[in-house]
Amino acid sequence: MKNNIIIVGLGKTGFCVLDYFINQDVNIQVFDSKTDYDSDKIVKLSSNRNVIFNLGKNPTGDEEADMVVMSPGISLDLEFVKKFISRNIEVTGEIELSYRYGKGRFVGITGTNGKTTTTTLVGDIFKAYKSDTKVVGNIGYPALEQAVVSDADTFLITELSSFQLESIKTFRPCISAILNITEDHLNRHKTMSEYMKAKFRIFENQSSDEFLVLNYDDELLRLSQSEIKPKIIYFSRREILKEGIFVENEQIVACIGNTKEYIMDVKDILLLGQHNLENVLAAVSIAVLAGIDKSIIKQEVMNFRGVEHRLELVRTYNDVNYINDSKATNPDSSIKALEAMNTPVILIAGGMDKQSDYSSFIDSCIPKVKHLILLGETKDVIEKTAISKGLGNITKVEDMKQAVDVAFLKAKEGDTVLLSPACASWDMYESFEHRGKDFKNCVLSL
Repeated sequence: MKNNIIIVGLGKTGFCVLDYFINQDVNIQVFDSKTDYDSDKIVKLSSNRNVIFNLGKNPTGDEEADMVVMSPGISLDLEFVKKFISRNIEVTGEIELSYRYGKGRFVGITGTNGKTTTTTLVGDIFKAYKSDTKVVGNIGYPALEQAVVSDADTFLITELSSFQLESIKTFRPCISAILNITEDHLNRHKTMSEYMKAKFRIFENQSSDEFLVLNYDDELLRLSQSEIKPKIIYFSRREILKEGIFVENEQIVACIGNTKEYIMDVKDILLLGQHNLENVLAAVSIAVLAGIDKSIIKQEVMNFRGVEHRLELVRTYNDVNYINDSKATNPDSSIKALEAMNTPVILIAGGMDKQSDYSSFIDSCIPKVKHLILLGETKDVIEKTAISKGLGNITKVEDMKQAVDVAFLKAKEGDTVLLSPACASWDMYESFEHRGKDFKNCVLSL
């Protein structure tokens, strides 16, 4: 165990790392640029002899340390991080620690979109197969917290963001999956190449007897087996594959090795949209590779109704459907949501600026959206793109209540009011969940 630990960032993962190390024979310094934390909790923890809190500031990089544990929300490109690395001090994250200090078999799931839906569905399937299964990671439950109380046979179904994967060293899932790759987080990663490099770290430590699940329909994920150690298994909703999980005659089929097996009919999936068919195919692929019986897979997929904040029907009022898709934090995710709509849409969009290009997003709006309501940092940027492409009927608002009120006035019988922001939430909200709950509260109070 290291003697001097620095923890940077006091979100869920930061407190989890602190809880783990506070009972170890180590010295801990905690840094966070914010100061608005539960004072009673901080005072109580500060009374511990081995913890020093430094709120309202980041480290300088000159502090004495054997390990620096970074929150995934903090860039590794900051000067103090570079200084620690130049001094040969290990800089890592909570996901790496969960693998290093915990037990269990990790199943890692990443991608630009669909991670939470797929991870939740995989978790449901695995729990039906083996009750000692935990769903952790970017989905909101720190992996370290569960890994250290798991045994060797526990499955840890782990949603992984590019931010979390940036800081791994030895983390090694027995099955990994990349669902798709589209432009996102360029304010952090700067280029698509760097973003992809972070995502591809999910399989860098896997061996030849382990599996990597990839989306064959995403050309960026047609990787060469000769350059990758784990066995690649593709899934596809468009192509019949020689080996993999695919759709044939409106049925999901698994063809692994010399065995071809029917899993279920596509019509039995409750989730809306072709993107959710891809999420189901990914989940089925992971479950098949884990050796789970097809009857369990079929039953759990048929029972799955999705996750909160992802194409979630909040209410039907005056024959207008109000749908919460706050989880759509990038343009591609909102494009997929619009593709799933089969009625005229009043769309609420906008949020934190991640330097995304909204051209394709507006292209997808043109045939579907009868009125566009914009809020947040990006409202002017999106409006400019929309006007340049001839999309009129735009209203800019200051908050969610105003957005829902405008949508209520614009919506006619048979329309859909859709919150699908195409942007992150952090300009106005703590999280996309907070944003989605605000939308739901506004809708339910109509």
